[in-house]
Amino acid sequence: MAGEFDLIIKALAERYPGHLVELVRGRPVANVERVEKEAVAVERESDLVFRVTENGYEYLMILEVQTRPERDMARRLLEYTAMQHREFERPVYPVVLNLTGRLEEESYSFDCLDLRVVTFNYRVLNLRDLPGAELLKHGPLGVVPLVPLMRHEAPGEEVLAGCARRIAEAPAEWQADLYLGLAVFSSLRFAREVILKVIEVSKMEASPLFDGIREKWIDQGMQQGIQQGIQQGIRETILDALQENLGFVPEGLEKRLRAIQDVATLRTLHRRAVRARTLEEFLRALGEVAPEGN
Repeated sequence: MAGEFDLIIKALAERYPGHLVELVRGRPVANVERVEKEAVAVERESDLVFRVTENGYEYLMILEVQTRPERDMARRLLEYTAMQHREFERPVYPVVLNLTGRLEEESYSFDCLDLRVVTFNYRVLNLRDLPGAELLKHGPLGVVPLVPLMRHEAPGEEVLAGCARRIAEAPAEWQADLYLGLAVFSSLRFAREVILKVIEVSKMEASPLFDGIREKWIDQGMQQGIQQGIQQGIRETILDALQENLGFVPEGLEKRLRAIQDVATLRTLHRRAVRARTLEEFLRALGEVAPEGN
């Protein structure tokens, strides 16, 4: 799975492990725990592992999440299922979750001479086949970011707006990750411009996961605008500090500060302006970090 999708699905699994298991099983499961993959010898980035107790029966669920069906998936899933079964000595319920596309096969086998060596069955969940409207209304909160990839009769923007409204009802500390997940997974189906009409960047920025994919969601022009806003804000604090310390702002200083684009330099000047007791002291510092005429 691509990096950003892998990042978000792991975050959802960490916060809402029971919700993802409920999506697979079709009913709430009270006792679900995420299993650390470092417990096995080989890590596989696309797999999630949960320890589940359902009606007193304990088992492991492997959830292989794929952005699109892959031809070699069954053999890889067989390998990882065997590893987990050996490590934890528990029955294993292997699942493939396809974010896009459709996989029909739910078994894999091979023979050698007169032996049927392996018969391997697994569960396949294609999001495009799931009833999106029903899961949006009644499904667990943690799967709402996946709802736009499900089956819908309503237009795409209407579905996105419905998902955003559902997330708005969540506790405030959960919302940023959910909005970000909604935007990232929706990008598999909708253009970024469509998504940003419904989900403002400001709703995603509070998520610690946003920094890793910031460039995709803030275009170059917007980034430039943000940078210019930061620069202007520091210039204004420099002028305010000089007004406070000196009682006036020298003529032409604002124009000279506008010529300085480097944020680190402006922050240095702000610290000097806060400490300055005379105009000469500040102008000397200004000449050191940004000589006139450069």
